[in-house]
Amino acid sequence: MKKQLLLLVLALFAGYSSLFAQPCLPEGPLSPAAGTPYNYTATVSGAGYDGTGPFTWYVTKDVDLINGVVVPNNGGEIIASGAGSYNSPINGANTITIEWTSQAIANNVPYYLVIKYAQTNSGTNPACSAMNMKVWQVKPQNKFLLAVNSFAGTIGMDGVYCSADVTSAIVTPGTPGSVAYVYGVNNIYAEITASKYTGEWTPSFKITGLDAVQTIADVTWDTSPTGTFTNTTTPGAGPGEYVSTTNAIAAFDGSLKIYVKVAVNNNYFENLAGLTVNVAVDGVIPSTPPLPDVISETDCTPEVPFGKNTNLTIKARPTITPDPATGDFIPKNP
Repeated sequence: MKKQLLLLVLALFAGYSSLFAQPCLPEGPLSPAAGTPYNYTATVSGAGYDGTGPFTWYVTKDVDLINGVVVPNNGGEIIASGAGSYNSPINGANTITIEWTSQAIANNVPYYLVIKYAQTNSGTNPACSAMNMKVWQVKPQNKFLLAVNSFAGTIGMDGVYCSADVTSAIVTPGTPGSVAYVYGVNNIYAEITASKYTGEWTPSFKITGLDAVQTIADVTWDTSPTGTFTNTTTPGAGPGEYVSTTNAIAAFDGSLKIYVKVAVNNNYFENLAGLTVNVAVDGVIPSTPPLPDVISETDCTPEVPFGKNTNLTIKARPTITPDPATGDFIPKNP
């Protein structure tokens, strides 16, 4: 299912680019990002009006603000909370808190947040009840941002790893015969930061730069660099691409990082010159259609697939050369 989701994203990417291509608007209540709450407040004034009367708050996508369909407060597009009960008159409730979902962004339409206020005007004779209403136009925007980097520590190694030990060396007898060396497995790691969105997202990874002899044993991820890395992946649409079988959770401030582990089978690759491996990340927010990550905090155009990437280095192993007076080593095979 995740692979199909990625294929859908890639197939529709050109459409997304035209659909969402835009500089990022200043983030705030009228251009909200998904998954974070925003407060909306109004004040009431005028002779005989003191703001203690009933406020009614609701959201619609219809231009007919009075007769249009009200967006339900069920988590599908909005999550409304706070003093102002949604679509119900509450005395003195001049503030409401709304969290706009990723689906509200994917719908790519303006929303209208309506406020109605009614109060009996005590200054008139006879007293009369008067109602007024105002509306904000709200256009949720996709600011989902990804970054991938190496990281420090005994696991991250600042992105520079030593070649794995030789794990097998089998001689095929002959004159002079041959030796089949197996050069072990290198585990390399990258840190992924998802920000400007709160909620679930589906990670994908792309690994390039390996020698033709090397293979990838598996690509897994965890929320801790010292975790068990039980979150698995399946092959994606293209060479070296892997799609997570589980969703990660993003925090708006980027505090919920994930760590990807790439297990590289060196097989018969000796690595005498050093090797640079590129690890790229992609991600979508599960909505209809899925929302891709964007280029930057100021450019909300969708990022090209696997546009965020970093280089990791596997250092060369030592070259051993026989003294000519001693004679040649048994040759490698292959």
